Amino acid sequence: MAISDRRLIAHLLRRAGFGTTASELDAYAALGFTGAVNQLVDYSQVSDDSVEAQVAFMENSLDLTKLESIQQIWLYRMLNTARPLQEKMTLFWHDHLANANSKVGKPDAMYRQNQFFRSNALGDFPGILRGISRDPAMIRFLDGNTNRKGAPNENYARELMELFTMGRGNYSETDVREGARAFTGWNLDKNFQFTFNAKQHDDGLKTFLNQRGKWNGDDVVRIILEQPVSARFMASKLFNFFVHDHPSSTTIQDLADQFRDNGFRVRELVRAIFLSADFASDDAYHAVIRSPVEYVIGLMKSFGIPQFLPGITGSLSRMGMQLFNPPGVAGWDWGTAWIGTNTYLERVNLANTLTSQRGENAGRGIDPAAMARQLGAITPHGLVDGLLRVLGDGDVDSSVRDALIDYASSGYSGPAEGFFDSAQRLDRAVRGIAHLIASSPVAQMA
Repeated sequence: MAISDRRLIAHLLRRAGFGTTASELDAYAALGFTGAVNQLVDYSQVSDDSVEAQVAFMENSLDLTKLESIQQIWLYRMLNTARPLQEKMTLFWHDHLANANSKVGKPDAMYRQNQFFRSNALGDFPGILRGISRDPAMIRFLDGNTNRKGAPNENYARELMELFTMGRGNYSETDVREGARAFTGWNLDKNFQFTFNAKQHDDGLKTFLNQRGKWNGDDVVRIILEQPVSARFMASKLFNFFVHDHPSSTTIQDLADQFRDNGFRVRELVRAIFLSADFASDDAYHAVIRSPVEYVIGLMKSFGIPQFLPGITGSLSRMGMQLFNPPGVAGWDWGTAWIGTNTYLERVNLANTLTSQRGENAGRGIDPAAMARQLGAITPHGLVDGLLRVLGDGDVDSSVRDALIDYASSGYSGPAEGFFDSAQRLDRAVRGIAHLIASSPVAQMA
């Protein structure tokens, strides 16, 4: 059964961003699906001045040499941005071109890398690769600062091909060695900035992917992108990120051809993915497990919660995702790897915390009365249907819906329309149902 237009746009906002508030969904729905895609992709036309002003304030107020500070700034952006796809692609690049502060040891350098990813979120892929090859955090993370003439370090050249552009089996050990020679002398100065040390650069002839010349790092990037496998590799990686993990070979080849024909512009590849039949298919709907940050931001948007809980970065870490510290150069394991005994329990605990805040902390949790009014809920049935719609597009079996209605109605036998006459009953029902749905399988799915 085809996804309805409004559900399709909610699906788009979960994949192209981190979920949606009711007002955001209304605004994008008014554009129609293609219009919504184009506004998300062509985000430079959308003002984000208020967010940038607050970020500037946070940058001046916080110590950017502290990991917690840069995590707070990025989380603020994810929750509040008017350009959700820009932040989602910043997350994609952070995972795809992964560095970890645990080795880099300089949060301010990690923050500058984050800004590079944001500025180039949908840029041209050759420019992104040239830029990240000069990025100080990347150079430190993959030991480029020890890559010298006569003693090349192979780490970056290997990962550039294996994880960033081509995949294992599409290059030789000779290519790794020759590629490493091309990047010799790409180093860091005493201020932790990129510098080219000509004395440490091997300017001799190199044979890389069957091409011979006095190649440097930019030549290596160019030659890699001349290989047909590179366009397919990136088309597959972005399709898996935005749609599902089992595309057909024909789909990937078509996207790869478009990517190459459009000069490796990531913007046009992503636009093509969103406008593809695959993206709008039943096979893609609620088919991807939300990462921890997608889950947290998604819940906050659905609930209309404007402030983060204290210790939210610790909660994300216990869910398996510490921003700026992926587990290795391959990034995080996505999909079912996000859900384990301990990490799922942390999700349930987080949902409980968000739905139970009261008193001085009420602004970091839900407002049951306001939520009931917003949903137009005057009966237990209306409450359950409204929260299922907000948190999961109503995508649950009727038996689940019935069980939730039974829970909401527990201890009450009067007329359904009088259920919310009791403020205490309303408070208990809204908080309880919201927690149960937020803890359910459908809420874990994007």
